[in-house]
Amino acid sequence: MTIGYQHFGEKAILLSWPERICQKTSLEVYQINQSIQPLIPEFIRETVTAYCSITIYTQTKTNKTRLINKLQTIYNSLENTSIESTLWKVPVCYDTSLAIDLPYLAKLKGFSIEKVIELHSKPTYQVDFLGFLPGFPYLSGLNPLLHTPRLPTPRPQVAKGSIAIGGGQTGVYPIKSPAGWHIIARTPMQFFDVNNPNPCFIKPMDQIKFIPITLKEFNHD
Repeated sequence: MTIGYQHFGEKAILLSWPERICQKTSLEVYQINQSIQPLIPEFIRETVTAYCSITIYTQTKTNKTRLINKLQTIYNSLENTSIESTLWKVPVCYDTSLAIDLPYLAKLKGFSIEKVIELHSKPTYQVDFLGFLPGFPYLSGLNPLLHTPRLPTPRPQVAKGSIAIGGGQTGVYPIKSPAGWHIIARTPMQFFDVNNPNPCFIKPMDQIKFIPITLKEFNHD
C-alpha cells in the first residue's frame, strides 16, 4: 500500500493512506504509531492517529526531511513488526426493548430482525481505535449489508452499553451519552470504569466477538 509523507505546517508531518475504512490500513497506522514512540522526545512531541492518517508533531529543531526518511524506513520494515491482540467475547442482548432502532433498521434493509442479529453477531470485529468517548471502540468488519447512514439528528442520550451502527462501523457507547448512530443492541459488560486502575480493558487492534444473550440473561448480569 502506498502512503503519503508531507510537511504539515511548520511543526508537523502528515502520513496519509487512501481514505477508506480498512482493517489493513488501521493495522499499519497502529504499527507505525507504536514503532515511532522511541523517537519521542528526540524528534517528536506527540502523534495523533485516525483511520487513514497519523499527524506527527515535531520538536522545534527536528529536521523534518531526515525524520521522513526514518518514517519511510520504519514503514518498509512493518512486516517484521509484531502486535499483541486479545479476543474479547462480549455478551449482547438484541431484545427490542433495548435495541430501539433494530426494528427500523430491519425494515429499512428488508430483513427480519433475526437476520440482522445474525449478520451483526457473525463477524469478529477489529478495534481500530478508541475515541469520541473514553472507552468507545470504533470497530471495523461490519457486514456491508448492514451499512447504514447515521441518524439525521443525534439523540440527546442513550444508555450505557448501547451497541450501534453508523455508516460502515459498529461500536459500543461506554457511558450514557448523546448518540448519532442506530442502536441495535446493548451489552451488560462495562467498557469504561473510572474506578478501575485500568479504566478501559480493550486496546487498539484487539478483537471483539458479540455473543447474543437473552433479555433474562442480560438482566441477570
